[in-house]
Amino acid sequence: MHTLSATASSSLSLGQDNYIYSIAAASPNSFAAISSDDSLRVFDAAGLGHVSVAAADAHKGVTSLKSYDVGQQLIATGGRDGHVKLWDLRNGKKSAVVEVETSRDAPVLSVACCPETNTLAAGTELVSSQAIVTFWDVRSPSHPQLQYVESHNDDVTELQFHPTRHNVLLSGSTDGLVNIYNTTITDEDEALVQVINHGSVHHAGFLSERAIYALSHDEVFSIHPATDPDEEGEAPNPVQFGDLRQPLNCEYIAQLCVGSQGPYIAAGNKMENQLDLIPLTPNPSWQFDQDNLWRLPGAHGEEVVRSVYLDEQSQSVFTCGEDGFVRAWKPESGEIPADESKTSRPKRNKDRGRFKPY
Repeated sequence: MHTLSATASSSLSLGQDNYIYSIAAASPNSFAAISSDDSLRVFDAAGLGHVSVAAADAHKGVTSLKSYDVGQQLIATGGRDGHVKLWDLRNGKKSAVVEVETSRDAPVLSVACCPETNTLAAGTELVSSQAIVTFWDVRSPSHPQLQYVESHNDDVTELQFHPTRHNVLLSGSTDGLVNIYNTTITDEDEALVQVINHGSVHHAGFLSERAIYALSHDEVFSIHPATDPDEEGEAPNPVQFGDLRQPLNCEYIAQLCVGSQGPYIAAGNKMENQLDLIPLTPNPSWQFDQDNLWRLPGAHGEEVVRSVYLDEQSQSVFTCGEDGFVRAWKPESGEIPADESKTSRPKRNKDRGRFKPY
């Protein structure tokens, strides 16, 4: 086991009882954060200082944050107001440079970005018996470029583009399905190239070019081969891990992080005030390497860790959580896992459990 020590902590000047949903890289040296007060804030990676409010009211119910282009300082957000916005953090205007809206203003629960194809994608809540995946070209955003309206019959909680095949999109839903689409095909039935039945999807994505993971809201985890319709023969069987809480000695899974050294599961334990980053190794078959986990002692106290970012440039790990703080962590010795003064607030009386923006 390796240990990371907290080196900085910041509330990002949020008011009391607010908490931070997610952080994402805004540039090579800064991060963006969305919070329960619906703000979009930007802060420096070094010392978590120089906090600025890019938008005090980014959405009426902000739900999603993704990096669009870190080099160009472009950030995408989505909200329950049915809007997706693209923010240029260089211009200082505190306004979105692109803004699109879903059909019938359906609440946006997930967003994905592909700058190589100038694409924004959004997944919506179930409204009028439809949960929609919509695509826009940011160069002509007045109308959707493409919509898939039949592939899910419940809230679309996850979207992710393939790491190298920019025409391939993954979606996950509380209907239990993880879908893979070829987005160059407009006919929805033909565009759907793979369907995985997993259970109510909390997170899903690509572990690699040929592997897909799925994590349910009750912490059940599985890894599936990404099928290629042009290849003959049977694909390998999926690896079913079941409920991760007992084998990983945790209460919840915050997320999965993929970096240059491979993937890590971020497993939280509120009772023990800790977060573990546990390597997931592929050989000879997918398994957790608990002997080489990275522990963040103290984590965010008794509150849930909502987002983890592995920053290879600064050799740091950044976390945010329902205690309303962002924290930076460094290794006590050696190198950190690679991807992407201690202050505490009085504990609030209400027991929220895990906050779900959907």
